[in-house]
Amino acid sequence: MQLRLAWTPIVPGTAAIFEALAQRGGWSPAVRLALTGNLGGYYIHENQPSLAIARLLECRALAPHDSASRREAATWLSYCYGLLRQPRPGLAFGREALRFTTGRGEARQEQLSGIYNNLALCATLLADYRLAEGYYRQCLALNKARRDSGDVAVTWGNLAELALKQQQPTRAGQWLDSAVAAYAGAAPAIRLYLSQLAGTVAAQRHRYPAAVAVLEPARRQAHALRLLNQEGELLQQLVPALAALGRHREALQRQLRLSELQDSLFEQNSQRHAQELKVLYETQQQQARIGQLQALARQRADELRQRTLLFGGLLLGLAAAAVLLARAWRARQRRQRLAREAALRTRIAADLHDEVGTLLARVSMQADLLNTQQPGENPSLTRLLGDSRAAARTMRDIVWSIDAQADTMGALLDRMREHLDQTAGPAGLRTHLHTEHLPDELPLPADLRQHLYLVFKEAVTNALRHATHPTQVGVTLARHPARRTLELTVEDDGQPGPPPARSGMGLRNMRQRAAALGGKLEVGPRPAGGFGVRLCVPLGELAD
Repeated sequence: MQLRLAWTPIVPGTAAIFEALAQRGGWSPAVRLALTGNLGGYYIHENQPSLAIARLLECRALAPHDSASRREAATWLSYCYGLLRQPRPGLAFGREALRFTTGRGEARQEQLSGIYNNLALCATLLADYRLAEGYYRQCLALNKARRDSGDVAVTWGNLAELALKQQQPTRAGQWLDSAVAAYAGAAPAIRLYLSQLAGTVAAQRHRYPAAVAVLEPARRQAHALRLLNQEGELLQQLVPALAALGRHREALQRQLRLSELQDSLFEQNSQRHAQELKVLYETQQQQARIGQLQALARQRADELRQRTLLFGGLLLGLAAAAVLLARAWRARQRRQRLAREAALRTRIAADLHDEVGTLLARVSMQADLLNTQQPGENPSLTRLLGDSRAAARTMRDIVWSIDAQADTMGALLDRMREHLDQTAGPAGLRTHLHTEHLPDELPLPADLRQHLYLVFKEAVTNALRHATHPTQVGVTLARHPARRTLELTVEDDGQPGPPPARSGMGLRNMRQRAAALGGKLEVGPRPAGGFGVRLCVPLGELAD
């Protein structure tokens, strides 16, 4: 029902009511579009293009995605700007109307014809007559396709009028003949338009009797039909023609009638213009109020955005603090766990050393005492003495490996030097231990320290057992920060013995320990002679 009421034809008595309805809020977009479109059409009919433009622009803003509404609004905006003699926006809106014209058939042809006619009018106002003629020709082709003789005749007349503006009366006469030949109807407006063109063409050719013969009957017909604008335009052509023929009395009478019409039209135009200014002022006031409301809404949106950002920053800060606290708690728990493990390892090492180590030492001392009392008489006693000493050494290695107080590079190096002195020294071999970038206080994980020592111990044992006539054993332990690796090398200068029939337990153990550390083990003869064992393991955080 609201839509039907919005599209009710507007008359001068109801225009104010429709204006009040359009300014009232609460309408749905479809009803508001109908109200503004109806008002725009009314102002066009009442020849009030300024008011029509204000409403048509509102229609265009209300239907951003409705191609039909956008095309209709742009078409009439082009027409209104042409009436106001503002051709550049008229051309822009005319081209926009072309972009939104869709569909097919006669309806589309009629739409395009109106758009091209508006574009031609704007191009004429810019004095771009070639462009205007091109638009008129496109309009003419569409009207011919529609077989609308009235529109065809008017378009021919527009081309004739365009030729008159270029001072080409002969060409204008040819196009006027085409217009007259195309139209066989009796519509007064078209007949008056063609008569006015015929009189203008005759006057430009200085054929004043023919011009008066056409213009005078047309003027009387316009006066009878109360078409004041057409009568005034005909009088503007008729007065100079009568004066040129020497019919000054008639020319004066027609001039007085023209002045009377101009005064009447001026008064009407003044009243209409005052009404337009009033509506435009009210529209500007409303737009200013809308602008204030929009500014207030933007200010509130900015405040809300700032509060949101502040709240988000606070949440991020709390989240970061929670993460830091969680990490600190986990680090503390890890330190406490490591401390408990270190204390447990130290206690186990002390218990093993004090209890089992003491027991093994007592067994070794008793076996040594018996062997001293009965030298060489009992082989079992000799084996018992050797096994007890080996067990004691093994026990010392185990105690050292699990002792948390030995988790440093200095403890590892001391143990390696002690082993070299106890094994290679008594065998008559020269030994040297070289280190690179290894401070004594560098911490070592227990598993890394244990695997490194046992690989070193096995490599030294292999050199003592399998090398032929060695004279020295060299050990190098180096840290490479750039490669983030730790490298152990054990080399001798003896001649390697024949390869064993199968891989020994020692080599397998070294490879397993290298794999446990994620490293790489290389075993074999050296190019310069002798035999070498090289272990390279990643260090991770220790590389720094």
